[in-house]
Amino acid sequence: MEKYDLVVIGAGNGGLMTACRAAMMGLKVLVVERHNLPGGAATSFVRGRFEFDASLHEIPDFGKGESRGELGRLFDELGIRVEMIPIRDAFRYVVEKDGVRSLDVTFPHGKEKVMELIERICPEDVEAMKRFFDAYQDMEKGLSYFGAARGQIDPEVLVKEHPNFMRIMSVSAGEFLKALGMSEKCRKILSAYWPYQGTDMDTVDASRYLMMVYGYFVNGAYVPRMRSHSLSTAIVNRAAAFGCKFLFDTEVVRVFTSQGRVCGVELSDGRKIEAGAVVSNAFPEIVYAKLLDDPSLVPPFEFKKANARKYGFRAFSVFLGLDAPPEEIGIEDYTVFLSTTDDSAKICEESRTRYGREYALDVCCLNIAVPDCSPKGTTEMILTISYTDDAWADVTEEEYMKVKRQIADELIMNLENVMGYHIREHIEEIEIASPITFARYMGSPQGSIYGYSSEKWDGMSSRMITSQMEQTVPGLFFVGGHGASLSGYYPTYTNGSKTALMVMGYLKGGQKR
Repeated sequence: MEKYDLVVIGAGNGGLMTACRAAMMGLKVLVVERHNLPGGAATSFVRGRFEFDASLHEIPDFGKGESRGELGRLFDELGIRVEMIPIRDAFRYVVEKDGVRSLDVTFPHGKEKVMELIERICPEDVEAMKRFFDAYQDMEKGLSYFGAARGQIDPEVLVKEHPNFMRIMSVSAGEFLKALGMSEKCRKILSAYWPYQGTDMDTVDASRYLMMVYGYFVNGAYVPRMRSHSLSTAIVNRAAAFGCKFLFDTEVVRVFTSQGRVCGVELSDGRKIEAGAVVSNAFPEIVYAKLLDDPSLVPPFEFKKANARKYGFRAFSVFLGLDAPPEEIGIEDYTVFLSTTDDSAKICEESRTRYGREYALDVCCLNIAVPDCSPKGTTEMILTISYTDDAWADVTEEEYMKVKRQIADELIMNLENVMGYHIREHIEEIEIASPITFARYMGSPQGSIYGYSSEKWDGMSSRMITSQMEQTVPGLFFVGGHGASLSGYYPTYTNGSKTALMVMGYLKGGQKR
């Protein structure tokens, strides 16, 4: 029987980074992936003359030189080399309904530029914006303390040295911005990024939202020149250089336990692999219900936690290859958040079904950042909306294609009407991905690409703080969008690296997790 220190189930972002870090530290690692390609959502596909990224819009915290962010430094440390292209602006946010435009603002990257914009459009919010940036430092210091304490938290230290951290982690993003004394106008503008968390501003936890927005505003956003698949292959190649083994077109069908702890896996080809630990990119409830040989080992609290959580962002994306350059179509911005209202709660509520009248549309044109991403004289666009519930459960197989096309048609029509883009007449290639598409490809429940919903009772800070306190089956670890750092490329990569350190501690520390 083959034997490994660590078996990673799934070559998604978190699993790949865990494998790379673990192999770098000298562990014998095997990654098992049911597809023929690595990356999960971090992949691309070709239609005609165009190559589309399946999910990536942008990643913060790479940077160069002194502005190199945490993610960039992590890639440097592991020796992962990928060409990243900076994006000029953070976003353009347009709110318009029935021909009436109530908001149209473009946010830049860079702290100084952000402050200059706030002074121009919301001068009464300059001090509140400074407090926003200061709050990030409080969050970072608090999280650093929890990391260094390794579960041995001193309440007196928290009260005396990290009071703001405790306040931030207990409130929603909406409550947090109000507490800073921001005007309603400024709060609405800063809420533009809420679709990246898939839940409204009064629900999403302040800590995650603060760190996400800070990362984009201060350190900028980047895209890989050769799509996100280049990120995945770069990590695979680096992990392989450290000795990590990969099995593609293969599934883990069983996780074995012995004496109350994980001891190995069975593969779809019948092979049995002995392992000291298993890291899963699959959701916990899938592992507990379908893979684990003895579910009775799972603490009852783990089941309660999984049942209490809601699935996050389910994406519906329209990929467009257009036979004209961006300037001819009328496109000037890389990212446009287009909404009918600035009330995120109202949009979230209506996005529980496919029939809501309010919407938030994310429009991304890769050519603005990477002009040669498509053939000369052409344009690539991705239009994305999110669903906050299982809005496709009632769609029958017979009507599926019709429903997909109807929604795609509505998105294109709304974009043309509001922004004046000339799209329909230039469509050369079109591909439509519904939540069902993502569920089939990624194996995620209901097509959730953002793990579990990020809420103030179960947000980034609380998950990271309790990640080493809440016990699952010894030797079993989880990474991915449902992991402690929540969803998105950046947190998934960093959490994958941290999970490898936890695995090392488990394996070398007497296996007492």
